[in-house]
Amino acid sequence: MFEVKAMSKSVTIAGVKAEPGEKAHGAVAVPHLFADGQPMEIPFTIFNGAEEGPRLYIQVAQHPAETWGLEGVYNVLSALDPAELSGVVTFSLPNPVGFRFASYFPPRITHDINRVGSGDPDGSLMERIVHAWWVNFVEGRADYVVDIHGVPPATFVYYEAHGVSPGVPEEVAEKSERMALLYSCDFVLKQLEAYGGGSSFRGACVDHGIPAIVPEVAPDGAAVTERGIRNIMVDLGMIEGEIELPPVQHILNWTADRKAAVVACSVGGCYIPKVEIGDVVETGDVVGVMYSPRTFEEVETLRAHRDGYVSSIRNYPVKTAGEPVMSILEVLEIVENG
Repeated sequence: MFEVKAMSKSVTIAGVKAEPGEKAHGAVAVPHLFADGQPMEIPFTIFNGAEEGPRLYIQVAQHPAETWGLEGVYNVLSALDPAELSGVVTFSLPNPVGFRFASYFPPRITHDINRVGSGDPDGSLMERIVHAWWVNFVEGRADYVVDIHGVPPATFVYYEAHGVSPGVPEEVAEKSERMALLYSCDFVLKQLEAYGGGSSFRGACVDHGIPAIVPEVAPDGAAVTERGIRNIMVDLGMIEGEIELPPVQHILNWTADRKAAVVACSVGGCYIPKVEIGDVVETGDVVGVMYSPRTFEEVETLRAHRDGYVSSIRNYPVKTAGEPVMSILEVLEIVENG
């Protein structure tokens, strides 16, 4: 017997309607923000599938200059046919003023746009912006969230372990982990403790029972992002295709104590790494050297302070005493993909 899928329903956001099998563009207007009386508009696109399915929300550049994932999203969504889609994909540029100028808001706005949770309609500028995208794209409208950020030099994904958000069902963390691995990076960071410094947007999603991940996409990460978004949509049954994963992925322990992972130089000089991102090292292994640019003598041998995975390397060679040169994170699990 052939499987019969239920037909989709129309989707309306901010007065913009997408019928089943249609794509629609629009903007959420956030009024009364600026002194000149002009509203701010948050642009969005709806892909409403011809058949019912999950609702996936994707956003890029919440942090203004972190745009490296945008090309990968473009590669997926520019070719997405709503007539062949099951479910709904919504995409937005959630921080349009910052995106426009690749710059944060003026210093008088004191808190990070990714530290106000789901926002506040009566709060600060950033809180009002976040609230606008929360009520239009997330609350009651998204079953899964991908909040794409960016950081060199390697693409990875953050997600939250079960128990960090009290009272949230374990399946939310399980689905978040599955999405994180499907993004197809070589390593993912599992958050085992509270983030600190205010609630992130991703944390607010999980608090409300919505699986969510934050890919940190490097400048060369367009292909990973394209593959990752496709993998997630294939896994959710939204599109047809094959899931592509690296042979091995490492799940690493994210900790709020940044110093716990850091290898730092104790003297100033110039730095040469002796390992690469992705290497697994043991305590005491040589991971770099420092030399004097005046005498060209080696002034320090840098060694791993723990067993773990080299997750980042600060490649700029000129270092002052006490400056971090790399991060080594604890390996929680090694995933081997068949």
